[in-house]
Amino acid sequence: MTAPEQPVTLASRRIHQGWVGLRIDTLRFPGRRESTVEVVEHPGGVTLIAFDQEGRLLLVRQYRHPAGRELLELPAGTLDPGESPETCAERELQEETGYRPGRLERLGGFYTAPGYCSEYLHVFLCTDLVESRLEGDEEAIHLEPASLEEALLLMAAGEIEDAKTAGALLLYLQKRGSLPPH
Repeated sequence: MTAPEQPVTLASRRIHQGWVGLRIDTLRFPGRRESTVEVVEHPGGVTLIAFDQEGRLLLVRQYRHPAGRELLELPAGTLDPGESPETCAERELQEETGYRPGRLERLGGFYTAPGYCSEYLHVFLCTDLVESRLEGDEEAIHLEPASLEEALLLMAAGEIEDAKTAGALLLYLQKRGSLPPH
């Protein structure tokens, strides 16, 4: 099967540049139809699956302004300019949970909302945790450890509504053999 023909970018106009960027692209699709697409440019980030010494999954609760409320989710964060995903993972875990991973294992990754955003998240399993806190925005983040089973029940009940958490947990379950590979 051949891949569908890609649209051609005719023009690209930057609307905003900050922590994220916003641009409007004019595309010509096969068949000559033209359309504009708004693109949120995001540097990418990490989502972290970490278990404490008691085997509890480290979850964090924090206020998310676009949602208008606090959400329960896995620790995560945005790549700084020039920062590797591994370095970001170590930094974010320390800032949000007070632990440094002794070992990082990349489980995979995914685009969060590819219909309008370029954000790609790298998912890491963090093991052999050592207490170590870096200063960050921890005053707005509350650590809420839970068993993996409790986290899955919270997700099924609609208490965890964060897509990066759901996607990362699916990757983790598949890698450990709890989900079929196909």
